[in-house]
Amino acid sequence: MGTQEGETVTVRFLFLSALLIMLNSGAFAEPRTLSEFYSHLDQAASILKAQADLEAQRSNLLAQEALKGLEVFGGVSGGFQKSPFAREPFGHFFDPLARIGLRYPLLGSAERQQRAIEDAATQVRIETIRLDWSRRLAALFLEENYAAYWSAQKILSLTDAYLHLRSEGVENLLRKRQEAGLLFKSDYFEFLSAFERAQRTQVEFFNNSNQALMRLAHLTNSTVPPFTPVKPSLGKIASTVSNEVDQLDLRILQTQIDNLQNIRDTQNWQGIESDVSVTGFGGPAIPHPSPPDGMQWGYGGAVGFNFRMPLEIVSYRKNEQSRLNSQLISLRADYTRRDQELQHDFHALLSSFQQLDQQINFQRTRLEAAQELMRERYLRLQVLDGDVIEQYLQALNAYYRIAVENIEAESEHWKLHIRLRQFILLPNIPAEDNYPETDITSLTGPLHQARQFLIRGDKTTAKQRTEHVTPVNIQSISGPLAAYVWNSEQLMTQTGLWEEKETPSFNRFLVSLNAQQISQVAENPKRLQNFLHDARRHKKKIELLLGDPNWILPKYRDNLLQIIRKLAGVNFDGLHLDIEPDQLESELTGRARLEEFVETIRQVAAISPWTVGISIHPRYLTKESSFGLCILCELSEIEVKEIAVMYYSMNIQGIVTTLKSAMQQHPTLVFSLAQSLEKELGPENSYAQKPQRNFIHAMQQLQDQLQNANFGGLIIQSWLDWENYLHENPL
Repeated sequence: MGTQEGETVTVRFLFLSALLIMLNSGAFAEPRTLSEFYSHLDQAASILKAQADLEAQRSNLLAQEALKGLEVFGGVSGGFQKSPFAREPFGHFFDPLARIGLRYPLLGSAERQQRAIEDAATQVRIETIRLDWSRRLAALFLEENYAAYWSAQKILSLTDAYLHLRSEGVENLLRKRQEAGLLFKSDYFEFLSAFERAQRTQVEFFNNSNQALMRLAHLTNSTVPPFTPVKPSLGKIASTVSNEVDQLDLRILQTQIDNLQNIRDTQNWQGIESDVSVTGFGGPAIPHPSPPDGMQWGYGGAVGFNFRMPLEIVSYRKNEQSRLNSQLISLRADYTRRDQELQHDFHALLSSFQQLDQQINFQRTRLEAAQELMRERYLRLQVLDGDVIEQYLQALNAYYRIAVENIEAESEHWKLHIRLRQFILLPNIPAEDNYPETDITSLTGPLHQARQFLIRGDKTTAKQRTEHVTPVNIQSISGPLAAYVWNSEQLMTQTGLWEEKETPSFNRFLVSLNAQQISQVAENPKRLQNFLHDARRHKKKIELLLGDPNWILPKYRDNLLQIIRKLAGVNFDGLHLDIEPDQLESELTGRARLEEFVETIRQVAAISPWTVGISIHPRYLTKESSFGLCILCELSEIEVKEIAVMYYSMNIQGIVTTLKSAMQQHPTLVFSLAQSLEKELGPENSYAQKPQRNFIHAMQQLQDQLQNANFGGLIIQSWLDWENYLHENPL
């Protein structure tokens, strides 16, 4: 029995090792955004079929159009005749005849041709709708599989971190405590069963990941190796919906209704076939003399009007009109019924989506509670003995389950968002991500902490740990850090500022001055000059920070220019403008607001004695979301030095993708990234409520992934929030 158990353990170990190798091989895969797959969608089988059907209907339309209008008709005939009027009694002769003519359809004949053309054109429109719909569904189906791959990869990363605890000695620790009588055997098996469930989850989502990859490959007709998925921003779907349901069958029914309505309104000559014709003919004269005089020939022509109709024409037309009306009523009834069904389905799905939205909020609250429970158990673990380690592991298992449920809820939320977009079309305008994801770094942070304690035996007091972690982790961020300083007086009067343990990580401060300080500096700049000199001596840069969005408006712009002229003699290392257009309360909107924003910066750059940098929202990095205005192009022409992108989000891959794209398109501009520690912002936008280790790890990831010649580093919003964060959130 022992041998069999040993073989089972060996097989399981080999399987899990192979699985972990495959998982780790994908951990270093290149990030691929959803938009990269769309370029291959035209190779999907459903789209290729729809394209072929459309081409067939277009050919049929061209054929019907070729049948319209003038027709050529004619014929050649010959026969044997006997004539009693010839010279010889009952003479006989061969009688050939040829004729040719043109015919133009009139009345019902013309309408019949036009109807065939319109029917063919309607089929072309229907097939065009089918093709557009095939592309739309293929894109949504591709996104659904991308979402499935995204959730599988996140759960695999989380599960991998969790199972590392078992593979690196937690099971031995539990067994030793159980053998020593410090752990109930039932609790021991309960802990083991938690790992077994995690292994089952790992296999399940590894298979889900592979299936999603295969579907992505089939949809794009290309090879899709493992990659790092990046969740895109999801447009907001309003809860009070006046959304117009847009579906394939509704479009087709409306096209058929329009065609039938046009036939009923424009065709008035049903049942009457007619045409006008011009005919030319030639043949022998009748009668003609017999030999030896020879055959006499003749020719001629005729113009005619031809028609054909049934005797019961009135009854026919009446019934034909009745048939068209009945068909039209039937199609409209089908449209109304189907529209009502789709509206019901859409609102039922929307209700589920809104419920899931609340479920995500609930799951995130549970996740925060589980994180807090782990933190509390961890603190108790530092100073207490007894069963606290079992309580810590119970909290760890509960946290892992809740974290997995959180990812699954986000995945289902994304998929419902996709299904809702099968019913409606959202505006193609990038906006704030109303449904941001929970960053995998913050999810795995507590597991890595547990691994550090349980595997390495890192048992220090809370005070020692705080003193140890804070400066080491802060200084471990490779790359320059900067900070917005809105409380400049506090910074300038702080004793021993440059000797503070957190200061060495920062090489740049964007310092704001209020109106009173500006007046004082203009009259006597010595105090500020001494501060700047002291900062340079410690290799710190101090830039002037000015931030009032009203300066965008022409009537207030001169106030900004006057401030720059007053302070022109102060030796700042640069000027930074934080005048965000979105914070401007004015009737000036859209493109006009952005044009005035650029004009303000242009006039500032023209008179500024310092290099100029600006803060900007990420939506203005692209022309499409800036009302057709390429703001980065304009700023590059103005010779702005730095663009600080205020992208407040936990979605690290989304940030990296956006900034890398901007840096590649505008290599002459220096891009920095602002991240927030403000408590006023929500947990999806600010790290204020996150543990330091999560914040530091996230900042290091951003520094590593954004390394580029024109990347200027990270800027913390703000210095006061940073100081509060260090003292209020040590864990």
